[in-house]
Amino acid sequence: MVDSENGAANASSSVEQVYRIPKTETLGELTKCSTEEIEAKKLFWTETLDRLRIKNVVAPMVDQSELAFRMMMRAHGAQLTYTPMIHAHLFTTDTTYRKNILSTYTSDRPVIVQFCGNDPNTIRDACRLVEGKCDGVDLNLGCPQNVAKRGHYGSYLQDEVDLICSILSAVRDYCKLPISAKIRIREDREQTKEYARRLVNAGATMLTVHGRTREMKGVNTGLADWTRIREVVEVVDVPVIANGNIQMGGDVDRCMTETGAKAVMAAEGILYNPYLFEGTHPVSYKVALEYLEYASKYDADVSAVRAHLFRICQYSLLEHDDLRQKISLVHTVEKFREAIDELGRRVEELREMEESRTREEDAANVYRDVADGVRALESSVVALTPHWLCKPYIRLSDLTKEKEGGEGLSEKEKKKEKMRVKAAESGLSVRQMKKKDRRALQAEKTIKREIKEKFPICSRCGQPCGQSCKEIMCKKCCRWTCRNEHKDCNQHKYKFSHLLTERNVEKGLEEEKMDEEETV
Repeated sequence: MVDSENGAANASSSVEQVYRIPKTETLGELTKCSTEEIEAKKLFWTETLDRLRIKNVVAPMVDQSELAFRMMMRAHGAQLTYTPMIHAHLFTTDTTYRKNILSTYTSDRPVIVQFCGNDPNTIRDACRLVEGKCDGVDLNLGCPQNVAKRGHYGSYLQDEVDLICSILSAVRDYCKLPISAKIRIREDREQTKEYARRLVNAGATMLTVHGRTREMKGVNTGLADWTRIREVVEVVDVPVIANGNIQMGGDVDRCMTETGAKAVMAAEGILYNPYLFEGTHPVSYKVALEYLEYASKYDADVSAVRAHLFRICQYSLLEHDDLRQKISLVHTVEKFREAIDELGRRVEELREMEESRTREEDAANVYRDVADGVRALESSVVALTPHWLCKPYIRLSDLTKEKEGGEGLSEKEKKKEKMRVKAAESGLSVRQMKKKDRRALQAEKTIKREIKEKFPICSRCGQPCGQSCKEIMCKKCCRWTCRNEHKDCNQHKYKFSHLLTERNVEKGLEEEKMDEEETV
């Protein structure tokens, strides 16, 4: 088990580096933990949360809680972070996946690695592979998406509690790290409490409880029920982290008070406002530029960078569709920065107006009242605040849209009515009008494909080369060049410069030997 204090000490040292598990990593002999070790693991998170006074937690989010974002969140109030969900089977069998999916940093502590899967031995081995590289491991039992249903993991395991318990017990007995679990509430209250008790008895040293059921997703998301989280807190003897409805800075303390949880986990709220734990609502393009600095430093994947920019600047990009399209087409941090710089120029022109300054002051008052619990967080109010500020994430139901539209129609009905009007004006049937619109959309997609930024050509073989490769080569040619010329490539993550040093040392030893022979 990695001590968080040691991790903090390492972070203060002058040598910090991104660590990835090498392809050559292998598992040692399977050894069962002693009773003393199991008891120490059970107390680990209770003691750590109290000692470090942890209350702000970054949730595990697929392609979103990557190292760059975790480090940025630590700079703005996060005290415990989770990695994105990792497939245990791929992690144990595919060395390339293992190397690329998980990256850690000396100051990214404490951190928990989350796995998904349904085989006790596979998850046990995956957890053993990260021993000494994190502070704990977590079992995903909360993912409600269809991909989890197809893969038979996440919340779709909750009906097989015996299987879940066997997974937790396997990790508890054979891994040096404490195992925790992230769950959703069940439909029945008593069933939820019994579910939580069984997980703890099987070895879970900490629970994260999402206050929504498995069926509450998409348009049926609704609000998380904090009272259900409190019920779990009252029946287990391990720390509970509350999850759900965290959209404003004041929500964290309010949630801890209402649930009795040790800490609060935020997910969507921090994607749209990474300053949520600090309780502020900064200008979104400035936050995006800050994130790009972290993305560049920690070598974030392009897809993750793009997704973060779309969320951080969501409302501004809705006003500037040309910049939104540009961000969707480019492939490098430099190009992303150009788009955000242009967004910043346009936003600053708006902010110089007296009306904009007044709107910012009004927005600050609104957000302060919401954070203090004076007024409720209403989507209609949020929509009226300046688009250039980081806003809470709000799901608009058809009922809310009806209220705002004032026409008594749902969004789907409005769309149908609009299509009927267009068809009548053009003299076509509704079916013909839909077909015409589909053709226009297809033509637009064709144009976008034509203007989409092309990958540069490899300078050695003529194939498309890697993004940001300093040698302007494809992966295969870059490896050949780096290996033969003893170079490094950050984009392809090749490290061969040390071979040159070793070669020079060998050459020096040979020269010394020759000199000695000549002297003799």
